[in-house]
Amino acid sequence: MSNTLTRILVGIAGIPLILYIVYAGGYPFFAFCLLAEALCFYELLRMFRVKGYSPMIITGVVFSAAVFAAFIFARQYLAYSLVLIFILFAAEHFRKEGKNILNPLLSVFGFVYITLPFALLYELGKNYLLVYYIFALIWSCDTFAFFGGKFFGRHKLTSVSPKKTVEGSLFGFAFTVITAVVFHFIFPETITIKDGLITGAIIGVLAQAGDLVESFLKRYTGVKDSSNIIPGHGGFLDRFDSLIFCAPFVYVYFHFFKIFIN
Repeated sequence: MSNTLTRILVGIAGIPLILYIVYAGGYPFFAFCLLAEALCFYELLRMFRVKGYSPMIITGVVFSAAVFAAFIFARQYLAYSLVLIFILFAAEHFRKEGKNILNPLLSVFGFVYITLPFALLYELGKNYLLVYYIFALIWSCDTFAFFGGKFFGRHKLTSVSPKKTVEGSLFGFAFTVITAVVFHFIFPETITIKDGLITGAIIGVLAQAGDLVESFLKRYTGVKDSSNIIPGHGGFLDRFDSLIFCAPFVYVYFHFFKIFIN
C-alpha cells in the first residue's frame, strides 16, 4: 500500500473520530488532549535523545501531564509547578552520566511549546465550534499549501523544509482566509466576518510557522519524523505542529481581543 493511500485511509478513519471527541467534550476531550500532549512531549524529548542529549523522558512526560491537569482542574495551584522544574534541575545535578544543563531546559521548553497550547485547546473546547474552526483552518492551510506547491510551486520557500514553495505557502494562506470566511457564513453567531478575516490571516501564517519550527527541530536533531506511531503520517508532533502554534492565539483572541474588535 502506498504512503499516500495510507495517509488517506488513516485520515478517513481518524478525522471523524477526533471531531466526535471534540463534540463530546468533557472527559473524552480531556483524555484526547492529555494523550496528544503526552505523546508530543515524548516525541520532542526523544528527538533530542537521538541528537545526543539525555533528557529524562518519562519524568518529563509525567511532569508535563501534571502541569496540564493542574491548568485544567487546579489552576490556583499552577504556580507550584515551579517545584517540578526545580526537581528536574536538581535531578540533573546528581546524574552521573549525560549531565547537561540543556536536558532539563528541554523539558521546560516542552512545557511552553507543547503543554500550554494543549491546555488552552482544552479550554477552547468548551465551545466545540472554536476547535472545529481551528482544525478546519489548519487542514485547509495544509491541504492547499501542498497542492498549490505541487502544481504551481517554482520558488523554494526555505532550506529548513526544501519541499515547501512560496507559491504553496501563498495558496495555503489564501485558502485559510477563504475557509475562515466560509465558516462565518455557516456559523455567523460564533465567527463574525471580522473574526474570520483577522484570525484567518493570522492562522494562515501561524499554521505554516508551526510546521516550519518542527521541521527545523527535526532537521537539527537529524530525524525524518517525530515518530512512526501514526501510519502514513509520522508522529503526533508531526500532525499537531501547527495546532500548538495556533491554539494559544485563538484562545487569546476569543477571550480577550474579540470584544474590542467587534
